[in-house]
Amino acid sequence: MAIEQLKYKIKALRVGQGIGATKFANDLGISREYLRQIENGIAKNPRKELMIKIATALNSDVQTLFFS
Repeated sequence: MAIEQLKYKIKALRVGQGIGATKFANDLGISREYLRQIENGIAKNPRKELMIKIATALNSDVQTLFFS
């Protein structure tokens, strides 16, 4: 999946579920800045554990969210 699609997918799912960026970052145990970097395609290699947390929090799965 292209990074462009990835960043929009994560943010779209988060916003669609009414989850604010600050709350989401806190729930994931990361800074809001790092979340912004992930959502904007700047941080290109989140840790496996973080990908699992993001997918779970967004009611998705890692394969669909990060690799489809």
